[in-house]
Amino acid sequence: MNRKNLTALLVLGVLTVIAVVVLRQPEKGERVGERPRPIPKIAAGSFDALVVTKAGSTTTIKKEGDKYKVVAPVSYAADENVAKQAFETVEKLEFGDIVSDQKAKHGEFEIEDGKALRVIVKKGDQALTEFLIGKSVGGNTLVRLPGKDEVWTGIGSYRYNFDRDTTNWRDKTITKFTQGDAEKIEVKGKGDARVVVKNDGGDKWSVLESSLPIPKLDNSVPTGIASALSSLVTNEFADDAKPDQTGLASPETTVTVFLKGGKSATLLVGNKKGTDDTYVKTSDAPQVYLVKRYSIDRVDKRPIDFRDKTLCDIAEADLGEVIVTRDKDSYTLGRDPKKNEWKASKPAGLTLDPTKVTPIAGGFKDWKAIGFADDQDPKANGLTKPKAVIVAHSKDKKNTCVLKVGDEAKDKINYVAQSGASADAYLVAKWQTDRLLVKVDDLKKK
Repeated sequence: MNRKNLTALLVLGVLTVIAVVVLRQPEKGERVGERPRPIPKIAAGSFDALVVTKAGSTTTIKKEGDKYKVVAPVSYAADENVAKQAFETVEKLEFGDIVSDQKAKHGEFEIEDGKALRVIVKKGDQALTEFLIGKSVGGNTLVRLPGKDEVWTGIGSYRYNFDRDTTNWRDKTITKFTQGDAEKIEVKGKGDARVVVKNDGGDKWSVLESSLPIPKLDNSVPTGIASALSSLVTNEFADDAKPDQTGLASPETTVTVFLKGGKSATLLVGNKKGTDDTYVKTSDAPQVYLVKRYSIDRVDKRPIDFRDKTLCDIAEADLGEVIVTRDKDSYTLGRDPKKNEWKASKPAGLTLDPTKVTPIAGGFKDWKAIGFADDQDPKANGLTKPKAVIVAHSKDKKNTCVLKVGDEAKDKINYVAQSGASADAYLVAKWQTDRLLVKVDDLKKK
């Protein structure tokens, strides 16, 4: 190789090296190395506890094996899903840029010392790191270290994973099982009140024992009990409630669901707290809970509540006559069998608006009471002199329903009523009854 060619090769080699170096250099403003972050990465398994302070209340959640437990301020099982999500969020924390280094912005960002949501990550007794969580902005979360002014962008929206008081870190489950595993239910009340039913498959049940005759069983009652207890949760823990408050030493009702495999779940129902909460506990643990009325009403049943509550069951197409008798606005409607049209025979001279009959005629199909009055004495419920009597006849006269409507119930949303087929005093929804107790003037064709 001659001297000229060798020189050319050397020049080419130098230019190549320069080009590679230039291409591998970052552009102006481009970050070199790992992105800065306010706290180091925290690997799974490198910590075992979170200490979360919300509004001055501090909760410590500890991981023990694959389980989670609240260890302070009370010792109790943690909500597995809630705790697991919080721990995994710490493991996956990533950060963007600093959005502000002005202390004056901390209030706006809800990240002030002493006020912000605070998280301490620990291994045993050693605190590995701690950080404050501010508001969520644009799908991300603002984060700051205590004592520092810089506010960082935490990638992702995760404030909700930590924004909980002690109650909401605790496992709120009271009873839990597979509803289909319920084989038998026993309900015991005060005195000798008792009923036992067994599952005959699906939503079909039969009565084994009862302190009160149950001529026909309302299958929805045991089905509702099994459904409610299969996933019953509390809205509040009654840790400091005294036995004389709860009434659980001598419960109002004891409900036991016997399950496949010989297991069972028993709930004790105690006193009410106010108008919307009831004290309850299970038979195998001391913890006392408060449960909302809409949940406990599905479980707290008397033997009489197991009776069928059907008041009438005449389909609109089969209905032939409706008679409503009361001091004012009595009426009688009949269906012309030939023309299949409704006419008013009472009061005389009433020209009926056919459109007004539709809600009346549709009111007798599968009409059920919602329950039974606490006081079954007809005198106490206005049933000895009812405010109205409603009678419905099928076209063929083979099916007749009679309902005596008494006083308004204490809850103001029901009437106390009595069916012609039973001496029981029912609770009947006002909205269902009032659509039949219309004014005569409202039936007229305008």
